[in-house]
Amino acid sequence: MGRFIAESGVKLFQIETTLNTDTFPKELGFLQKREWEWSLKDRASFLATSSALGRTPGGLSRKIFHSVYAPHDLTSVQAGAVEAVHEATLANLFRQQLVEVSGQTDVLTMGLPYIGPYNVNSTMNPILVACLGLGYFFNLYRGKPLVREGGVVIISHPTPWEFNPVHHPSYIDFFEQVLAETTDMFEIEAKYEESFATDPWYVHLYRTSYAYHGVHPLYMWYWCAHALAHLGRVIVVGGDRAAVRRLGFSPASTLEDALELAEDVVGRDPTITHLRVPPLLMAEVT
Repeated sequence: MGRFIAESGVKLFQIETTLNTDTFPKELGFLQKREWEWSLKDRASFLATSSALGRTPGGLSRKIFHSVYAPHDLTSVQAGAVEAVHEATLANLFRQQLVEVSGQTDVLTMGLPYIGPYNVNSTMNPILVACLGLGYFFNLYRGKPLVREGGVVIISHPTPWEFNPVHHPSYIDFFEQVLAETTDMFEIEAKYEESFATDPWYVHLYRTSYAYHGVHPLYMWYWCAHALAHLGRVIVVGGDRAAVRRLGFSPASTLEDALELAEDVVGRDPTITHLRVPPLLMAEVT
């Protein structure tokens, strides 16, 4: 049932509930376990699921993916003064998600899911892949990044050169025209931001259809700024090679190829850390 806390001195009212650590429905329960913990049933379920999805057209597989709802439960509710609420919220977040990690790494690997904040029931286009990997996953830390300055991030994602024209119309122009000219964020902001923000057609689609705002892809690209300034190289495994290069990243066919490319930046025998998500975590590097 949870418990109710009243701290009138800081004007904070807080309800805490039991944390549900499940991420997937029971049909995909094997994804909730580490691979070396899989039973024979788990392995059979994985093989059957991956084999079936490998033969499924992209649109249908996306529909299947987006029909899976995570069985999350409420973990806490805070209300009251902003600063007190913020402090209590962070405490609950860290209690649930904080993971201690010993030291920064030379190479950080991560596999990205099929969904992010901006493609529910839609396509994960290359800009959203970059934003999810470098804007979100890279920044899942408190204090300092998982990967050292000048290190390498290796992302695994199909990264298709594919856009939903209803939801992401301005993304198409940004990717095919702007990024073809420059990936420099300061140049993009100075030269293109105003036109994308005020374009009449983008404004019309934003107001009357289901499109994100015209300037949205630029902001998603800006989210990568901290990671790109920190890293020596970004490598994408399994992505459309032309799409990956348009982003300014390096494509690789396999993880082994990616690690070989990373040697040019971090040398031989680098330290490697894998960011396993889900479940979502916040890394604290000591």
